[in-house]
Amino acid sequence: MAYCKVEANDGYTIVSNVLLRDERLSLKAKGLLSLILSLPPKWDMTIEGLSKICIECSDTISGILKELEATGYLSRYRERLENGRYGQMIYHFFSTPSHKRPIPKKPKRKKPVQEKPIREKSGQLSKEAINKEETNKDCSDILSINQDDAMDEMRIYRTIVCENIDYEYLIKRDSKRMVDEIVEIMLECICSTSQSIVIGKEALPKELVKSRFLKLDSSHIEYVLYSLNNNTTKVRNIKSYLKTTLYNAPTTINSFYTAEVNHDLYGNRN
Repeated sequence: MAYCKVEANDGYTIVSNVLLRDERLSLKAKGLLSLILSLPPKWDMTIEGLSKICIECSDTISGILKELEATGYLSRYRERLENGRYGQMIYHFFSTPSHKRPIPKKPKRKKPVQEKPIREKSGQLSKEAINKEETNKDCSDILSINQDDAMDEMRIYRTIVCENIDYEYLIKRDSKRMVDEIVEIMLECICSTSQSIVIGKEALPKELVKSRFLKLDSSHIEYVLYSLNNNTTKVRNIKSYLKTTLYNAPTTINSFYTAEVNHDLYGNRN
């Protein structure tokens, strides 16, 4: 169970003109925040719960919450319990932004321009040798351009992934080395040129894996780190284990924490 705290007066909902006139926000973000501000205190806050009182799906609501978080209208974190385990997710909403943080823009990708090299004619070289040299030069140029394109794509997706998972927040709470390793594994799958990626010994379409990884947020990464830290069995292939856990995180995170809460509650009674 997760709770949200709303900065609003009891009995009625105050919608600030700052919120309504904030040009950084979409209409959906303004509407969703207005709805959340009208909810009763200590409301059981989940993305699935919001989707049940809206017509938007969970993925849409998750994207809107990221927009609100990026612009300072939402602060969220997962509690760390005394026993070291993660507790409930805490959402804190504001009717005016808590900080002025512009929505980061994705870096624009510049298309490299390839100029045709100018060659001087030489009477000592045969036509075959010249053609071979030009072919090798063209292949070298193409390879260089492809490498530049791959690096540009990697940089773009690194920015997107770090923003999605709130990288700066995670490295303050967990091991930076582990977070960096997870980011690299995600980028390797997202930017892969293969048509399929092996997840849990099963070859899945690359676009499916890419889509799933681009939807992961900080709570999913915390869940993966928690699962790894509390795993009692020997992991022979840590990279394969992390890829599988990352891919399954959106569908297993809620059931996992529910099981953990039930274990703590009923385990203590016995």
